[in-house]
Amino acid sequence: MNNKVTVNAFWIMFGRVFQLGLTFITSMLITRYLGPADYGKMNYVYSYIQLFIPLAALGMNDIVVKELVDHKDDNDKILGTILVSRICSSLICMFCSVMIVSSLNSEPIYRTIAILQSFALMFQSFECLMYFYQSKLLSRKSGTIYALAYILTAVYRLAGIFLKSSVYWFSFGLALDFIVLGVLLLAVYLKDGYKLKFSFETFKYLFSKSYHYMFAGLLVVLYGKVTDTLLLGRMIDEEAVGYYSAAYMLVNAWPFVLTAIIDSLNPIIVETHQENHELYLKKIKQLYAIIFYVSIVAAIAIGVLAKFIITILYGSAYEASITPLRILSWSTAFAYLGVARTSWMQCENKTKYETLISLIGAICSICLNFVLIRYLGIIGASIAAVLTQFIANFVFLFFVKDLRENAMLIGDAIMLKGVFDKEDNLNV
Repeated sequence: MNNKVTVNAFWIMFGRVFQLGLTFITSMLITRYLGPADYGKMNYVYSYIQLFIPLAALGMNDIVVKELVDHKDDNDKILGTILVSRICSSLICMFCSVMIVSSLNSEPIYRTIAILQSFALMFQSFECLMYFYQSKLLSRKSGTIYALAYILTAVYRLAGIFLKSSVYWFSFGLALDFIVLGVLLLAVYLKDGYKLKFSFETFKYLFSKSYHYMFAGLLVVLYGKVTDTLLLGRMIDEEAVGYYSAAYMLVNAWPFVLTAIIDSLNPIIVETHQENHELYLKKIKQLYAIIFYVSIVAAIAIGVLAKFIITILYGSAYEASITPLRILSWSTAFAYLGVARTSWMQCENKTKYETLISLIGAICSICLNFVLIRYLGIIGASIAAVLTQFIANFVFLFFVKDLRENAMLIGDAIMLKGVFDKEDNLNV
């Protein structure tokens, strides 16, 4: 059984890393091909689409695996209900997103891009079938589907560059990832002999458990993904969005390494929490210290090599991305301390505070971006991103009694206090 779990985890990681690598390469080529203006338009409109992703998902991604495991005999009913309800909510979100983009931007190009990108909302509904295979410890199958889907869409993107296609071709490419993946997942699921059923009673049960995740997901999107690009597009122009998005993509190209570190140490932290509280706290500080200092080293390296990186990957047209890249690279440390915090939150039963932290992050992001973009443009947006992560994932914790211990653990980790005491036996 342990070997099956290990193999399952490998295929989940394989699918994710393969997707990230292929997406990064093709996105880099598209960024260079389109130039800051068209690339900025595409990302600016997609920011509106991203706002609706948590609403279209109905929060059900966060509960589907547990429900499938807990109710094995009703998997067909659970999956069918999730799929139908998500498709219905997605159609509403597609209409709303296109209407909002059209009302705020009078040029027809924005409406067309929004229509093309909005198909991502509907076809993301089929990802529940991927979670089904994960729950059955059959992620080799879903991982293979992932790889095939992203190879096909990579070919589509590269063909667009070769054929010198317009921004519309690549805007649809953002949705095509989910279309191909959704079609392949559904085809394999049905070929395997599984069925799908809808039940309104099941929908009421599932939604009663998932709706609060929907609003939490919206806060996370506002907090970490779209506020800066939306306000840059509204307050400056789409070219500024292009420069900023190019830098943002590079900053997020490497932290899957941090995710792997967090995922590998999380089981050890949970185990030591049950056996040795002092060692448990030390392990958390060690995790925080690793995340922080790996991020700092990466930020320094990116700062030194920023001009070279931008010029080689994007060309001289993106020189305005150099300074934002240098600034944004410093946001990774506190952003991933926030991810690493999940282990402590789960062990201490404090996960209820995650929504509050996301709310504070969203408020900080909106306020800081609104002020700093007005005076400093894309540099202001970059500074706002760093300050938002610092405030939400460190400073704010001192003001909540139940989270203060975690803030102190982060502080100790940064100061390397009690992290590498020689006299302690750190073997688990």
